[in-house]
Amino acid sequence: MRTIETELRRFDPNVAIDRAWTPPSSWYIDGEFANWERDRVFRPAWQPVARVEQLKARGDFVSGQLAGEPWVLVRDTHGELRAFHNTCRHKGREVVQGCGHAERLVCGYHAWTYDLDGTLRRAPRMAGIQDFDRHAMSLKPLAVEVWGPWVFLNLSEHPTRLANDLSPLLARLEAGGWGKLRFVAERNWDIACNWKVYVDNYLDGGYHIQHMHPSLDAQLDMGSYRTEVFERFSVQSSRSASIRDDRASLDPSQRIGSEALYVWLYPNFMLNRYGPCLDSNWVIPVAPDRCRVHYEFFFLETEGPSARRFVEESIEQSAVTQREDIAICESVQLGLQSQGYDRGRYAPSVEIGEHHFHRLLAQDLQRNPVSSP
Repeated sequence: MRTIETELRRFDPNVAIDRAWTPPSSWYIDGEFANWERDRVFRPAWQPVARVEQLKARGDFVSGQLAGEPWVLVRDTHGELRAFHNTCRHKGREVVQGCGHAERLVCGYHAWTYDLDGTLRRAPRMAGIQDFDRHAMSLKPLAVEVWGPWVFLNLSEHPTRLANDLSPLLARLEAGGWGKLRFVAERNWDIACNWKVYVDNYLDGGYHIQHMHPSLDAQLDMGSYRTEVFERFSVQSSRSASIRDDRASLDPSQRIGSEALYVWLYPNFMLNRYGPCLDSNWVIPVAPDRCRVHYEFFFLETEGPSARRFVEESIEQSAVTQREDIAICESVQLGLQSQGYDRGRYAPSVEIGEHHFHRLLAQDLQRNPVSSP
């Protein structure tokens, strides 16, 4: 009888890529794996839940859910960014929903009121209760960090510093002037595949580009494509094509610039850095066979007819590639459910990033769950 433990052991993270088999299909289709991933992969992982610009003023807040946990980010009265479990300490209702601005966080159920630092300020009709510790009934905090234009959240008790993990990457992105880029638009794509299928496709070292992405292939010099692996992230890069190709609607030098960077942060966040633009992909698990990809687009120039036209064309080019990737990933998900497939092999010269992802994933899946505070 197969169990999660036996299926996990079928992938050995210590085996070199030229001898390794990929994880079995059970990792992608078995519903029980989703619970293991929630506790062992996503709860300990830093996740980019909001943009800094959404929390500019004191009292600005953004809320959502991460790995089944409701959360709220807020800029407090001292200008400090804070994160809390978005759960009223009275009956458990979400204290706030959506995003907005508030002087205090007021639960809509019984009007329990919290200051922006999470302190319980008011609990109506609780007079006479014995041993009521107002401090102990305040909102429980969560770890929060800012990296680039995003606010990252972590659900574990003692997370590693995100900035430390990504310091080599930050220097490279800053050298490319990414701090000058400005947010323009966002898109969501719902895809009928396991979240790992999407990540695998992203990390295959450009293996599928010439076969599945003709317009992107026309913009890249695929002979220069390479993958660099770091401890918790990887970088794929390629120079832009030197000549114009009719398969692409945009001049490679205009959109790609001198080099394209495809950055992956474990486990599910990607940055696509081109000359005057950047788009980010946050891959959010929804079900064993479904995920949502949240795209955000950033550009250097956003004003004037020429800039607006380039923004529109660039976002459309991204959508073309995304639709092609959706077709790939949904077809792979169907194939993973076939009795004709169990495990595969890596192409050692290109699928370096994918093997790296699977090694990190296996290490997390085999460890004990990480509890929240």
